Amino acid sequence: MPVNLKEFNAKVGRFTSRLLPEQIQLVKQKVALQLLERIVNMTPVDTGRARSNWQVTLDERSTSVTGPIVSAAQTINTGAAVIAAVSGGQSIWIANNLPYIEPLENGHSSQAPAGMTAVALAEVGSQFG
Repeated sequence: MPVNLKEFNAKVGRFTSRLLPEQIQLVKQKVALQLLERIVNMTPVDTGRARSNWQVTLDERSTSVTGPIVSAAQTINTGAAVIAAVSGGQSIWIANNLPYIEPLENGHSSQAPAGMTAVALAEVGSQFG
């Protein structure tokens, strides 16, 4: 079931190669929002810090860590605003820079034994064959 980012991008690329530029942007936004929602909601919760630290940026991956703990809905809404602002050929990055996010992704928590991003990539990627 796990899909890596390279495979995911290839699937989406094959799908979007048949679309007009404005359609590609809509697909990019829809896919990014689906990924963000799945990743945030699957992130294990102890204090909520890991869930709050998912950040969406355009063109460059964030390297920061956010301060306050916020709800999953607020994390998603903040990211959704960035996703809505994408234009042209900009890339959308979803990142979490907490030092313990990689162990969580690798199954350290019983709340998400298969991780978050790999599962989300597989689920959302299944829409593209």
